[in-house]
Amino acid sequence: MRETGSGGAGDEEPEELPEFQDLRLRGRSVKTWSISGGAVLLVIAAAFGGLNKAADETPQVAAGTAVDAGQFEVTIQRVVAVKDLKPLFTPDEGGALIAVVTKLKVTDVNGTTPPADLIRLIGVPGVKDTDPPLGTTNIRDETMNPVLTPDAGENVAYVWKLPKATQLPTEVKLTVQGYQHIDDSILDHHEKWMTDKLVADTTVKVKDNLK
Repeated sequence: MRETGSGGAGDEEPEELPEFQDLRLRGRSVKTWSISGGAVLLVIAAAFGGLNKAADETPQVAAGTAVDAGQFEVTIQRVVAVKDLKPLFTPDEGGALIAVVTKLKVTDVNGTTPPADLIRLIGVPGVKDTDPPLGTTNIRDETMNPVLTPDAGENVAYVWKLPKATQLPTEVKLTVQGYQHIDDSILDHHEKWMTDKLVADTTVKVKDNLK
């Protein structure tokens, strides 16, 4: 029977466990198997488009396609450059207005105004990608920043200023913001819609109505 103690010349050194990389399985080290397994995963991932799935990218849609943005169903109809939209919107001297005409339908049970961040112009000279529109208008009755009722589709224009009427883009890229419904907000314990990821982008030709 072995005595226990704090140590002495006769104490046996504990048997060292083999390092992980030195373990062997079917004649090959575990390290080798790990590398091989990782290589196989990379090959499979590459075959199906890489580790980051294409679904993580913002879908590209054509004008006229209905997009599910959570709180809204959004259809980009057309983009038009105009001299002004008096009395609602007026450009700066020498400038013009660009309007993105959408069809919006509220999918929630509550009505709401079109959110300013729903649509963005991307890569338009004189307009920052993060610039909100001057405002929105219901084309049917020219109501500025209208209140949309649930399940009733309305043609709504998002309007921005262009600094120079002589430098109109021939086409523009647009993004559509998505929204996520929160049942119980941590901050105020009320349900609400919060911005989520972008749900679509599209490129649309600009119709010149300045003449």
